[in-house]
Amino acid sequence: MKFFDSPEMRETLHRLLRSQMALKGIDYNGLSRRLAMMGVTQTATNLRSKINHGTLGAQLFIFIQFALGIDKLDTDSIRSIYRDVERDLDASATVEPSHSSKAMVDEAPSPQISEVEH
Repeated sequence: MKFFDSPEMRETLHRLLRSQMALKGIDYNGLSRRLAMMGVTQTATNLRSKINHGTLGAQLFIFIQFALGIDKLDTDSIRSIYRDVERDLDASATVEPSHSSKAMVDEAPSPQISEVEH
């Protein structure tokens, strides 16, 4: 079985869930408690990791929606976030690193070989 993984979708999930949590005023501890009341055991640290990396399964995503009181998923908004992420990732990939961020390597001068006359 081939697993599909998309950096853009991981970042989209991260942004979506963080914005939903912020709008509801719920932190990771609160989300963990709400999930526990539904029989879903996830520590705040575990949730933080999964949400920040956008690596949570569909079931946990749906339970989080329930725990946050989200009644409807707005796929147009999700699509908009996804497009923003694509633009952000494309822009960051095309930016040349500045000289200050490049590693500077001091090279020793190569020895000069001169011809010796006999």
